[in-house]
Amino acid sequence: MPKSFAARMFVALIAISGLLVFGYALSSTRAVPTGRFISFLLVACLAARLKVKLPGLPGTMSVNLPFILLAAAEMSLAEAVVVGCVSTLVQCLPRGKQKFNPIQAAFSCSTIMLAITATKWIFASPEVAATIPSVHLRLAVAAMGYSLVNTVPIAIVIALTEAVSALPTWIEMLQLSFPYLVASAGVAGLALAITPEVVWQVPLAMLPVMAGIFLSYRRYFAATGAASEMSRELQNSQMAAEAHA
Repeated sequence: MPKSFAARMFVALIAISGLLVFGYALSSTRAVPTGRFISFLLVACLAARLKVKLPGLPGTMSVNLPFILLAAAEMSLAEAVVVGCVSTLVQCLPRGKQKFNPIQAAFSCSTIMLAITATKWIFASPEVAATIPSVHLRLAVAAMGYSLVNTVPIAIVIALTEAVSALPTWIEMLQLSFPYLVASAGVAGLALAITPEVVWQVPLAMLPVMAGIFLSYRRYFAATGAASEMSRELQNSQMAAEAHA
């Protein structure tokens, strides 16, 4: 739980907004679960467990974004919200001796639901479709909207919790996640391009690709963390040598 009153109020606001979106999505659909929906949900949950720690920032990043983008593009809002919310909840499940943080999980799920709603609105909007007739380009724009709605609340709550500036935190998050956003939108756009209808086999075929991206990110962040640790140790050694001089 964030310590500052402002941070707690902001987390509560996002959580309430997410619940309202979830309730609206469920009340506005009569769709029944299909094999395609179940396939997307299961694969998105598997991809959510492939997560890496962002250096210098709290929280993790998983590789379930392409499945969320495709769900927003091809399914109803309720189905897309359930895929995003459940897979995000799976991502928040702890490993080893870590403890489950229900407040963080509620905030993360609510943020994802708001981001999916924005993605669905951008992709399905007649006004946006009239301006951007290309489905693949419209998906890329919708992915940018997803990233904006997803990262801004996180940057704000980090700023309120740790007493840092929100804008530099948000920029750092974008720098770290932008290549992944481009890759995810590209994989989702490719899936839309090669098949006229995204069937249940598509997310299964996408999973190995995202597993490869996960391994690349994990190796890169591990190398970056090792280099930063060596730099800190060298700086500490130099300071100690100067102190004894």
